[in-house]
Amino acid sequence: MPGSIAIDTDGMPWRELAPGVGVKVLRLDRESGAWTIRIRSEKGSVLPPHRHIGMSQISIIKGAGRHEQAGDFKTGAYVIEPDGAVHRPLFFEEEVVQIMMADGAPAFLNEDGSESFLVDVNMLSQFADPELTGDRVG
Repeated sequence: MPGSIAIDTDGMPWRELAPGVGVKVLRLDRESGAWTIRIRSEKGSVLPPHRHIGMSQISIIKGAGRHEQAGDFKTGAYVIEPDGAVHRPLFFEEEVVQIMMADGAPAFLNEDGSESFLVDVNMLSQFADPELTGDRVG
């Protein structure tokens, strides 16, 4: 049985997911579709509209802001996004760093509400360090 893995997340490079948004992939579980990432959203960046497919849990480790559906958040906040939750764009007025654990693949949405792309284990694997994530951990 494999032992525990300690990951130096500060030593990992940020991978650009979108303009002003970087990710560090911490865990991918291909069997269940669950994953864990660290996200840094720079001041002025925007998280596009999206729908949660499966529950997501978010821990804010730096920064503050206002989420139209969830309300105000700041360092230390814990946010639960239920399966099926739909969110409008989130505008970051300061740098925010968070850890996000998802049980499924959020779908980013076009202006008409149709799906643009999924953030799933296959998509995130392109940002993953194969020594620490992917099939070895998940």
